[in-house]
Amino acid sequence: MLRFRCFYAAIAAVSIFAAGCGPSTEVKPKPKVLRVAYVYGPSELLHRAAERFAERVNKESDGTIGVRLYPSGQLGKEREIFEGLRLRSIDMMISGSSILGWYTPEYAVIDAPFLFRDYEHLTKTWQGDVGREMRGLMKQRTGAELLALWYRGPRYLSSTSRIIRKPDDLPGFKLRVPEFQIYLKSWQIFGANVTPIPITDLFMALKLGVVDGQENPLATIYGNNLHEVQRYIMKTEHLLGLFFLCVDATFRKRFNEEEQRIILDALDEATAWHNAEMLAAEEEYLSKLCGAGVEFIDVDRAAFRKLASDKIPQPFENRWISGIYQRIVAIE
Repeated sequence: MLRFRCFYAAIAAVSIFAAGCGPSTEVKPKPKVLRVAYVYGPSELLHRAAERFAERVNKESDGTIGVRLYPSGQLGKEREIFEGLRLRSIDMMISGSSILGWYTPEYAVIDAPFLFRDYEHLTKTWQGDVGREMRGLMKQRTGAELLALWYRGPRYLSSTSRIIRKPDDLPGFKLRVPEFQIYLKSWQIFGANVTPIPITDLFMALKLGVVDGQENPLATIYGNNLHEVQRYIMKTEHLLGLFFLCVDATFRKRFNEEEQRIILDALDEATAWHNAEMLAAEEEYLSKLCGAGVEFIDVDRAAFRKLASDKIPQPFENRWISGIYQRIVAIE
């Protein structure tokens, strides 16, 4: 009996020794997942910036935070993605400016043509009192926190055969615009005959003369081959587009201070990279379009801006915050 006890004791000692000297069996905790959704596809600059953001978060957190990207509308259209953000099934969204019209229409003014002089003016507005008020109201109403602003390419007016230099050149011009009230009203004010046509039908509408022109960023014009049926592109740069990056209401609770620092630092870096790349891409598209035979036309932006400032706020005076258009125009 004593021999059996000694045998089992020896076995136990060997087991303890092996456990102490063998490879560690400690299991690392699963990384926290940050789910990021947007409707834009892998070919977009936005997606490459999102990948850059994800890689940096993973590296700086030593793998303790994993960013999972859902591009191309995998989780729905923009409104559905934003609702997912509010329901906490999504942690971060990259959205166009449409979310302001849905939830804070008082600040949908940012989609008004000729409001911003340039991207510096846009950034100062975002960082100043107007931007803080807008972000505060969005958070109050939806819980979503707007963290960063990514630039989109400016929109340009293009034409099949007519050169447009000033608003007086627009009467009788049949212009395709997206079916948004601010676009329809604004171009009517400028003098055009506006027609909402889906982007999928735009090429043929231009080719067949259903409309004389359209307005879009250079990337859209080039990517949809609209330059093949448009001879002139007017350098209106009438609308400086943007993307918002927003997180859900639990972001500050789910991630501790150090994790938030890692995420926000990575977001700052991705923002700077994206915005610089967007500006560089504009020059590339301009060069490609010139090479394809399109002629770029200078316009009297001062005349357009004065007409916009005098007339555009009136149809929206009961929707926008009083004086918001002029407050933004006055930002130096």
